[in-house]
Amino acid sequence: MLHAFGKKLGLSTILFLLTVGISLAQSPVFEAYADAKQVLANQYFEVTFTLKNADGSNFDPPSFGNFVLLSGPSRGVSTTIINGKVSKEMSYTYTLQARQAGKYTIGSASIVTNGGKRLRTQPFQVEVLKGKNGTVPSDQQFFVQTELSTTEAYVGQQVRVDYKLYTTVEIQNYNIVEEPDYVGFYAEDIQRPDTRQRREIINGAQYVTRVLKSIALYPQQAGNLTIEPTTMQLGLLINSGRSSSLFFGNEIKRTAVQTAAKDLKVLPLPENAPPSFSGAVGNFKLNTSLSRTTITTDDALSVVMSIEGDGDLKRIQAPSINFPENFNTYEPKIQEADLGEFNAARIGRKTIEYVAIPSVAGKFIIQPAFTYFNPDSSRYITLQDQQYELIVRPGSTIKAPIISDSDSEMEDIHGLKMDTRLTKGKSFFWGSIFFWVLLLIPALVVIYAIFYKRKIQRIANIDPNILKQQRAQKVAAKRLETAADFLQSGKSRDFYDEISKALMGYISDKLHIPKSQMSKSNMQQRLEQLEVAEDQIGKFMEIVRNCEFALFAAKDNQESMQSTYTNAHEVLAAIEKQVTD
Repeated sequence: MLHAFGKKLGLSTILFLLTVGISLAQSPVFEAYADAKQVLANQYFEVTFTLKNADGSNFDPPSFGNFVLLSGPSRGVSTTIINGKVSKEMSYTYTLQARQAGKYTIGSASIVTNGGKRLRTQPFQVEVLKGKNGTVPSDQQFFVQTELSTTEAYVGQQVRVDYKLYTTVEIQNYNIVEEPDYVGFYAEDIQRPDTRQRREIINGAQYVTRVLKSIALYPQQAGNLTIEPTTMQLGLLINSGRSSSLFFGNEIKRTAVQTAAKDLKVLPLPENAPPSFSGAVGNFKLNTSLSRTTITTDDALSVVMSIEGDGDLKRIQAPSINFPENFNTYEPKIQEADLGEFNAARIGRKTIEYVAIPSVAGKFIIQPAFTYFNPDSSRYITLQDQQYELIVRPGSTIKAPIISDSDSEMEDIHGLKMDTRLTKGKSFFWGSIFFWVLLLIPALVVIYAIFYKRKIQRIANIDPNILKQQRAQKVAAKRLETAADFLQSGKSRDFYDEISKALMGYISDKLHIPKSQMSKSNMQQRLEQLEVAEDQIGKFMEIVRNCEFALFAAKDNQESMQSTYTNAHEVLAAIEKQVTD
């Protein structure tokens, strides 16, 4: 039965993921892009029209009447494969020259896709400015800035950081010499930042700009956080006065530059979080599925929730599903996946599979829900993808074992007896021990069913917070076992993440602290109220800080990991003893 159950469960997961994959299939997109929103008079700029996720024909460009057409169109085709996902682009590029100052609109271009659909780009404006006289001072010819997508964010919200180069001279290459540790943040590199060159006007001078590196930061605590300076080395192309040849190439001058520190104001989440809030902050969407809508009490039900969005996936705990009473539930299975970048944000998916086995027949309603905090509207939003009607039919009943007479000996046929006497035969079954055992089995089953039903009813009547409190130590111990596996395999990020979840999850469940109110100061204050020993509180808080720092800085020292694991075991055991005594 377990083997069949595993097959059903795996098949349902595969089918669901295939469905999600199909829904994520990208539609053709046709967009216009200019490498400058502002341009100086008599300077040139480029306009590119790009078709993504399709082949196209019958391209029709707009009129460039307000600009001088220097060249174009130059056509380009590119294909990229990332994590098995193939994406194709075809583009048409024009080089234009601005003549007179003013604001001008570049109209729509159109193209017909291989599916027969005609797509059009959105019109956009280009502003032509009068340039200032003279050249740019040497100390202002190039610099690098740290630019944030926002200067104010909530705890857990994604903040994009771009290290952007501004230059009026040719930069051949660059490398990062020193990068900050991003203390107070969880940091993830953006694998495919928009590195296209642009032209921007600053103080009347035209600079060529390019994003050198992008990072997604997720603040972990409220307050004013600082992104420390980054040091880079730029390779400037120098005209040495010698012609380039096999022996004499261009001269490269190495110059160090440093960005200025940037401050970010981080706001705490509002206190009116609903009970269903599980830590997600950002913009999300929800997809759900059931393995079957008709089962028996012998079958397992699989419910899969897929959460996609731009928030910190590691902060999202598995949402609670209100399964009906008399359903036995199990620890959910969780998987995370990076979906890449979309609209200048890093997008991820968290898939959670719940398993429940009904013990009674009937008709039930299951409606998975997911609550997240939306920074744009500053409110909590609950998503309910679909309401499912589940029909549970009675399963098989307990059957008495079949008695086999295969051990009885075969006897030969004897000769006929002419003298026949009737006597009472001996019964080897009636009144035997085996007879009484079989007689008692139904009674024992009935008694067990009565006690089991009462136990289920008692559990159903217990406050969920009390259940969490009772199971807090057991859940934390299981997470520490998982952390031990990561320790053995050398997966430092997963190890520290699991240790952090074990400690903070234990405190949240044990002390009834909602996840929306989890902070280091709040945890320390509640532990002090319970009169936990001061040295244990200090040890607990130190481990939490070490885990945060290790996650941010990607530390993988084996000795430090072993010490963290040992200390986490000891401090949890000590706090559990003091809290329960």
